[in-house]
Amino acid sequence: MPRGRTRPLAQSSGGSSVSQQPGENEPKEVEFSPLTDQQELEKAQRIAANSVSESYKSYETPELSKQKDKSGRFMIAYPCKMCGTKISRPTSDSSCSNLLKHASNCLRKQQENKKNQSLAALGITGTGDIDPKEVPQLCAVWCAEAARPFSALADHSHKSLLHPVVLKNLPTSKAVSKDIHLLYSAIQGEYRSVLQAHKGALYLGVDAWQSPNGFDILGVVIYRLKVIEETGDFELESMPLDFVQLLQRHTGDYLAHVVRLVVEKFGIQDRICGIVSDNASNNEVMIKELKRLKWPRFQGETHWIRCFSHILNLIAQGILRPFGTQKKRGTGNDRSTSIDDEETSLEEDNPDAQIKLLSPDEDVISHHDDDSSEGHSTDDEVIDDSESLNESDIENGSEEDEGDRYTSELCKHTLGKFRLIAKKLRYSPNSKAEFIELCREKGCQTPHSIERDVRTRWNSTNAQLKSIIRCKPAILEWQRLKRYGLDRKHYVDESDFDLARDLVDILNLFHEVTLQVSTAGSACLANIVVFIDQITEHLATAVVDTKYPPALRNACRVGLKITNKYYSLTDSSPLYRIAILLHPSFRDEYFKLAKWEPKWISEAIRLAREMWVSHYKPRPITAPSATPTPISRPATGMLAGLSNAAAARGGNSHSDALDVWLAGGLILNGNEPVNPLKWWIQQKRAGNTHGGLVHMALDVLGCPGV
Repeated sequence: MPRGRTRPLAQSSGGSSVSQQPGENEPKEVEFSPLTDQQELEKAQRIAANSVSESYKSYETPELSKQKDKSGRFMIAYPCKMCGTKISRPTSDSSCSNLLKHASNCLRKQQENKKNQSLAALGITGTGDIDPKEVPQLCAVWCAEAARPFSALADHSHKSLLHPVVLKNLPTSKAVSKDIHLLYSAIQGEYRSVLQAHKGALYLGVDAWQSPNGFDILGVVIYRLKVIEETGDFELESMPLDFVQLLQRHTGDYLAHVVRLVVEKFGIQDRICGIVSDNASNNEVMIKELKRLKWPRFQGETHWIRCFSHILNLIAQGILRPFGTQKKRGTGNDRSTSIDDEETSLEEDNPDAQIKLLSPDEDVISHHDDDSSEGHSTDDEVIDDSESLNESDIENGSEEDEGDRYTSELCKHTLGKFRLIAKKLRYSPNSKAEFIELCREKGCQTPHSIERDVRTRWNSTNAQLKSIIRCKPAILEWQRLKRYGLDRKHYVDESDFDLARDLVDILNLFHEVTLQVSTAGSACLANIVVFIDQITEHLATAVVDTKYPPALRNACRVGLKITNKYYSLTDSSPLYRIAILLHPSFRDEYFKLAKWEPKWISEAIRLAREMWVSHYKPRPITAPSATPTPISRPATGMLAGLSNAAAARGGNSHSDALDVWLAGGLILNGNEPVNPLKWWIQQKRAGNTHGGLVHMALDVLGCPGV
């Protein structure tokens, strides 16, 4: 019965009449009070739980809604299991049409999502709204970070990936170029403040090259030791300051002018303590010109650090030259030139390999007009440095004999032959497939490929020689294949493989050292001296080792002569020797183990003391009037001996900080040298300045060697 309706009372079962008061025979009505909200909710929950209708199966347990119906009563909410939406229904309405309609729509959307998943369905959230004003900056950064061409933004395939807001505000290529310059100018101002706040030494790196699109560029990089005081962590930061297009002949005067403009733009001329560059003669002139500017901490050639990576390459190229190393330009009609000409296209498909190191005083126009130029190799430096040595330059060279395993004459084209093999396998897929099959048949170790010898990759010759040795059985058979092999004049024989094995023995050390100096933090000046000593000993041993034929021993003499030249040039810069003295694991003991003459060691100590006194020695503190010192009895016997020993070890209070440092014991990590920068930073954090030596050590040991 509907709520609020009345019903008559039933009569008694008997039919007899009963005396009644007036009005008592009239039927009485019973009033039913409406259900409360909680009772309505319980009723709806019972119906949903007991119902067999499909309409309720798509919903969770009903709950009281926060919405009210027209009568002001709270409605019942049915939470959807698929989307979580709460469908509200008045308590007076028992229809399920709204519930069925919503469940049907949710099911349809769920089926569509299974066919086409959105990023949100995969858990990928949006990036938020894009500010149209930020689009030009984002496009400029996108192009600059990966050196992308400005026109790449307008590619149709790329535009199809972009957000509509980006498409609407996409800048032109000219606008991108302008924005990059504006960003660079803004960052320059910020980084100028960073450099001004830096308290340690600053070093410049200078290098010039020709880009693949024909522009001559001078790059200027700043090096500094960046220490996080809170944790003691450090980083040898290298930050490009500027890239300047060279518009004149690359004379030393012009390069010095460009470097001066960059340095003064950042206002760091008073902080430059050294310049790192390669060994080209125009760089030597540049250093002399910069010295005339009288920067306080830069003293010209004594603060010129020759890039050790370039020196390594010069030594290796000197050793390889008798056996057909890659040439800068063809200078004749000999067979070596023809072989080099045939394999020059090795690098033409690789823009990175086309970077050309500039030769001194070379006109910009010549780079564009000389189509035959193939000066992509660091071998240019060998010529620039007058290091193109041959056997006639070697004193006491070994006599070659026809009975040797190989001779200079017999193997003067060996490296060119190896490069031709690599080229053939690279550009002929069918030939490479046949070669791989032969490698499998012969049981050659993997990988079944010949490494490329790229001029600008200094370890690539060693890598190629190793791959040649690895695939020797397959090469000997493959080269004779009429369809896929080589011309007969380029066949390799046993003497070529003998040379390859011996060269690998010699070049392995260069490979290891190159990897070490390429590791961040490993190319400090103290390590450079150690590396040069290792190479000197290595080549000196090879020169007298009779297991190598005279041809290779003479080649090692060439490398040794180049090594000695650059070792002697380190004497012109005190930084190398000071770095050794301030290394906690070396000090002056390293010089003694290296059998330096006492006067050389004394000179190194004098230079270190001169630098310390000039720039790092703390100013004396004026002490108050001293109290009279009590007179002590003279020490005798054992006490006198201990006093003398302490004075000899630097324990005397009158000795300066450098004497105390040199008298201390060597600090090792097991049997290995400690990281000098890490050790000195720990000393600084502990408050031990070693009389100002801690600042001097961090400045000198933070100097890059490459």
